[in-house]
Amino acid sequence: MKSLDKVILKIVETKAPKNVRELVQLVQEEVDANLEDITGEIKDLQQEGLLVLEEPMTPTTNFSDFLSSRKSLWFWVTICLALFAFISISFFPETGTPLSYLRYAFGFVLAVFLPGYCLTETLFPRKDSMDDIERFTFSVGLSFAVTALVGLFLGFTPFGLTLTTALLTLGSIVIVLAIAALNRKYKAEE
Repeated sequence: MKSLDKVILKIVETKAPKNVRELVQLVQEEVDANLEDITGEIKDLQQEGLLVLEEPMTPTTNFSDFLSSRKSLWFWVTICLALFAFISISFFPETGTPLSYLRYAFGFVLAVFLPGYCLTETLFPRKDSMDDIERFTFSVGLSFAVTALVGLFLGFTPFGLTLTTALLTLGSIVIVLAIAALNRKYKAEE
């Protein structure tokens, strides 16, 4: 009798089954083994790194499906964080209450992370273009650059650099860049 792990690896290499169910059927045709033994061996091979199982990707057919899929969850989180920052900075008191700490936290996220994150997602829409640490580093660095440029730009406008103008400008930039990144990610997936 052939070794079960060798049979599984040979079938994966030669016949390239589309899913685990098809793999199990092909193995059962090749050797006489029960379902539990086969699935247990597949799990062992996966844990050893000899076999890679991936979640099936369901293709999105249109933009509204993409917008409601898990792939756009980052977009909704970004928009919610930007809105919470706007609400907390606009309506929470500056000092003296525990709510002021929320104001500072959301303001920090708005100024130091969100603009760069949205710009990074726009420039590099594919997930495999960079790893998470590089993405985070780019996000923080680009946020400092965007926030500094917004401050410089607002300093030369008739409105001036105030909390309200900075908040509205940074919030608008985050929303516009998030929509642009969402569009680029959708097109990259097609």
